[in-house]
Formats: sequence, C-alpha cells, structure tokens
Amino acid sequence: MQAVTRCLFDDLFYEARRLGASDVHLAPGRPPAIRVDGTLRTTKSAALSERALAELFNEAAPCTEPTLPFHTDSTFVLTAPLWGRTRLHWTQSRAGITCAVRLLPNECPAAKTLGISQRLCDLVQTSHGLLLIVGSTGSGKSTTLAALLAVAAAARYRKIVTLEQPIEFDLSQLPGSIEQRAIGTDVPTLNDGVFSALRSDPDVIAIGEVRSADDCNALLRAAETGHLVLATMHAADAASSIDRMLRSFPGDEAGVARTVLADVLIGVSAQKLVAQTTGGRALESELLLATDAVRAIVRDGKCYQLRNAMTLGGSSGMKRFAGTQRYE
Repeated sequence: MQAVTRCLFDDLFYEARRLGASDVHLAPGRPPAIRVDGTLRTTKSAALSERALAELFNEAAPCTEPTLPFHTDSTFVLTAPLWGRTRLHWTQSRAGITCAVRLLPNECPAAKTLGISQRLCDLVQTSHGLLLIVGSTGSGKSTTLAALLAVAAAARYRKIVTLEQPIEFDLSQLPGSIEQRAIGTDVPTLNDGVFSALRSDPDVIAIGEVRSADDCNALLRAAETGHLVLATMHAADAASSIDRMLRSFPGDEAGVARTVLADVLIGVSAQKLVAQTTGGRALESELLLATDAVRAIVRDGKCYQLRNAMTLGGSSGMKRFAGTQRYE
C-alpha cells in the first residue's frame, strides 16, 4: 500500500474509533461514511478512488482470499496499529468494489461492562444444552458471545472450540484450552467443523452464526451430544428465532427437530442496542428460558405461544423487551 493511501486509512479509522463509530462504509467515488449510535453519516474526507480501495484489499486480504477482480463476497479480519481490530466485508457493485468495515473491540469485553444479565451468565456455567444469542445485524451478538465464552472459561477449566467466519475476537488469553477455527480456512464448512469439534473432546462449542438449514441441523447435532453449545442467529426476538429454526427443516424432519430442540434448549437471549438520551447506545435484551411449559410448546410446534409463555414466566427469570410485556 502506498504511503499516501496508508495515511488516508490510518486517519479515517482512527477518527472513526475516536467518535465511537461501529462501522465504516467505503465505496469508490464517494466520501467514506461512518455509523455512530446507529446513525449513518458522511465524513468530510475526499471521495475514495477505486485504486485506494484496491490497495486496501490487496494489503488486507490473506493469501486464501480471491484476488481482484472477484465475483463473490469476501470477509476477513485485519488488525493494524491505528485501525485496531476490524472486520472487512467486500462486495462487487456496479460502482466497483465496496467495503463495509466493522470496528471490533480490541479486547474481549466483560459481561458486566456490556450490561449482560447475571441470569444469562449463569446459563453458560452449565455443562450441556443449547443457548442462542439472537438479534438483528449490528446488535452486538458476536460481542455478547465472546463475553459469555469468557464467563464460561472463568467458571472452570474447559476446552472451548469456536467455529467462526471470520474469527472476530482473539480468545487465546482466556483460561482453559481454547481452539478457534475459521470456517472456510481451518474447516471447509460448519458441518465439517462440528464433526471435527465433536471428535476433539470439547466441553463447549461456540458457533459464530447459524445461517442455513444445514447450519441448524449441525447445531442440533452438536447440542444433542451432551455438550454446551452457544450460537448466534439473526432474528427479531427470542420466539421468532425458535420458529425460524424449526421452519428450516422439511416436513419429514420437522418432528424430530422439534423433539431434539425441546430436549437440548436451555435458553434464548435476544438483544438490540437502544439509543440513550444522553448519547451512545445501551444493550436491551429479553430472555426465554426452557421451562417445562416452553419445552412442551417447542415439542408441539406451537411457537406462537412462546411470547405469552415469556410474559407469564417472569417469576422464573424470563423477560421480554421493554414495551412488549402484554398478553397476546
């Protein structure tokens, strides 16, 4: 990367972090844009050239990534002194190559600092079961997952295997035996990664994101073997994540999937980041716990009853998002 281009991105990412931005958007012919407290705004920088973006790609891309021009999305993590730890997602558009940069915390944050409830922290100190962390894009699911893995590691000496695409947080400093595996690099697919992890004598398996029906199948397979499994998923709330997972299975497999999920589920935590009047954003979450009533609902496939079960389950520790504590 030429010195001028290096200075351009050094200044951009340093200023974005200083302003508390979560994301930086780069596109040729336009000034960079940053997202602060959930709001996207343009910067006063000059419009980016396609050459500058190409230099950034070639500087940051590992040897396993495609070279320019490419025809598929490409995502990888880069750490640089003034940039910190960043996740770069590259796409091809009519304007040329574009990049969405997520500014990751340089260290794994503490659960208490993030506002994660003690009840949720207690769940990851169990020895087996499935815990889902769900929310929309940019709601901090990966950060919460990393913080909960730190809680699990601190509780007692464990072997933790993570399957991520890409690896966002460096967990090597956590106590215990930690193996972080990148899907597409260290293991071909999530299915392969789960199969390999199960043969590695793990105590905890963490899955960076469940996207497809095959991923859901692999997730349940990992959980029903008696391990503690944590995973993130895109969903609006806790109840819809269960419904989405079960709908991914074809009709002849749905019954078995409902039975397995009802048996292994320990909880679902949904979250979103809410703007504060004093500035910044705070974590807001809801928690679905696998009580006997919830397990029966899942087993019968009556997911429409889950929200009511959460509303009525406050005494057991369940909680819904603010403004949704009503009987439906």
